[in-house]
Amino acid sequence: MNEENNTSESHTDVLIVGAGPSGLMTAYWMARCGVRARIIDKRGTKVMNGHADGLRMRTLELFDSMGIQHRVSHEGFVTAYAAFWAPGEDGIPIRQNTYTSAKINESPLNNMLLSQGRIEQFILDSIQEHSDIQVERGVIAESLEYDEQQDGNLEAYPITVKLRTLSDEEASLATDPENKSKSQVARNGLYRSNLTADDWDDLIHRSKARQAKTEIVKAKYLIGCDGAHSWTRKQLNIPLEGSSTDHIWGVIDIIPITNFPDIRRLGTVTNASGTILVIPRERNLVRLYVPVQVVEAGTTRRFDRSTITPEMIRTRVREILTPYTFDFQICDWWTAYQVGQRIAPTFTKGNRIFLAGDAVHTHSPKVGLGMNMSMQDSFNVGWKVALVAAGVAHPSILSTYHPERHRLAEMLLDYDRHWSPLFTEMKSEAAESPDKTQTMIKVTELFEDFADGLKAFYGASSLVWKPEGGEEVPAVARCLIPGERFPPAKLRNQAEGGTHWTMRLMKSDGRFRVVILAGDMRKYEQKQRVHTLGHLLAGHGAVNGSLMRRYAPIPGRFDSPLDLMTIHSAPWAQAEFFDFPDILRPLDPVMGWAYGKIWCDDAPGWDRYCDGRAYETWGVDRTRGALVVIRPDQYIGWVGELENVDQMVRYLDGVLVRAGNARPKL
Repeated sequence: MNEENNTSESHTDVLIVGAGPSGLMTAYWMARCGVRARIIDKRGTKVMNGHADGLRMRTLELFDSMGIQHRVSHEGFVTAYAAFWAPGEDGIPIRQNTYTSAKINESPLNNMLLSQGRIEQFILDSIQEHSDIQVERGVIAESLEYDEQQDGNLEAYPITVKLRTLSDEEASLATDPENKSKSQVARNGLYRSNLTADDWDDLIHRSKARQAKTEIVKAKYLIGCDGAHSWTRKQLNIPLEGSSTDHIWGVIDIIPITNFPDIRRLGTVTNASGTILVIPRERNLVRLYVPVQVVEAGTTRRFDRSTITPEMIRTRVREILTPYTFDFQICDWWTAYQVGQRIAPTFTKGNRIFLAGDAVHTHSPKVGLGMNMSMQDSFNVGWKVALVAAGVAHPSILSTYHPERHRLAEMLLDYDRHWSPLFTEMKSEAAESPDKTQTMIKVTELFEDFADGLKAFYGASSLVWKPEGGEEVPAVARCLIPGERFPPAKLRNQAEGGTHWTMRLMKSDGRFRVVILAGDMRKYEQKQRVHTLGHLLAGHGAVNGSLMRRYAPIPGRFDSPLDLMTIHSAPWAQAEFFDFPDILRPLDPVMGWAYGKIWCDDAPGWDRYCDGRAYETWGVDRTRGALVVIRPDQYIGWVGELENVDQMVRYLDGVLVRAGNARPKL
């Protein structure tokens, strides 16, 4: 205890600032990997309603690997169809175009809509399942010092942050800084009737008596997930570069009373009065985005939110939906915002401080990607920091965060620049299109792979092996591209005969997956290749001659940072579990054989999603197979032939710390 100022001092491996979806996703990785971490947030409680709501395919796949997707599916609203309305010959809006993604079958999970507050609750529950990490609410950071001279010493704590606990009044204001300017129509949505039991518990526990105090925290790593007005980013003097438009938008979550036929369908309505984005939600709610005001072009002052009211938004919606009627009695949440596209030039400071989500990129919420991009940023940096902090991975992998995510943030802003003008009278090629609804569809198709996360575009690095000589796709697996996601498929368990999706099998637990695509085990030559592979894997270890002993364990979690998974292509009834080498189906003296390690690409007949065509999806020869390394975030790191074990081990040696070795320096 410091006697001079009565300020306590503590140490932690990782300090996370901000407990929105981005910050919680980062904390998830610390929980899964057993890393000592703290997460603070100035809000007195988590988000209860409103805010972000769109969930893309890739995000849902990650949720499935985390074990929380079933909760999202239970409460969320699927969006597989969109309708676009525009004036007909008589000027009255009619349904002009409809759209269903042509790539809807590239993932078993369709895009969904669900309140940010529920997503936060699901991640919080997962964190608590795996650790004792708790969000410290009503706590702000007041100062930040970073001694980059200590970067090279992984045992050092080069980051010093002064924290202060807010009073109840301060924490309440931080939870809803616009409360005083809002109409009582919404009451911020915080009334018992529209809260689930777990949300209500969080709300009533937030008002426990607070004792104002300060604390000095020494940290090895700092991750700022504190939003568009990021305190962390400002302390580092990292700017957000870009501009804002002169259009002000209102967003409102209501239960509509209307005769508009597509109010429960995702889509847009355009007429001479403007354009509305319609987003159906859970619990019979509908979110509406509507232009409400234009500020003086070129002004640098922030617009006055108090001039925007739910009644103003109601009026604008009525104008645009005419001749259809529109009203509401229940308003769950609302806000107003100014469109802007901004990006930070760097997402990192030195080798120890990282920024994620809205802290480093902002855009219009109408593209429905903000929460997705933020969580995927944190998913990316989270597992890397966690494994380095745990002494499992080389610190050099931390340098891959910025190039992997900054490129996608630039694509996000490019998407928004194409999309946002379609809702306004802004001068752009898209906005001046004679068929705006058709242009909307073209823009959607142009950015679909990126927006839904079907493509990641990660470049070559220590974590992404790319073949030399300009060959982008290894011939052994045409569709398994290093730096891209592993395409999901449903497989049949060899021992049990049941079926499971790959993203659920490849849990987000911090381990790299070495996937042996064993090919057709009925063929004598192929069976010999697989057994030779087993022998090679057994000979690449630092202890007991096994690859599984070659690298430092994840302390308190797993004896190895590798998980072997085998998928063969022979018919299920014509192969046996014991056909495979021992290393691929290890025996635990207490728990028995690892029956969950051997899988089959075969169609059982009673599960239409398990079609026995995974090898074709992956572009892999059904006889010869392939060898694949998948990163903890389910992106492909390395691909090769079954014989390329030495090359695979060189890849892994560049990422993972050898067992028994001293911790490497930065």
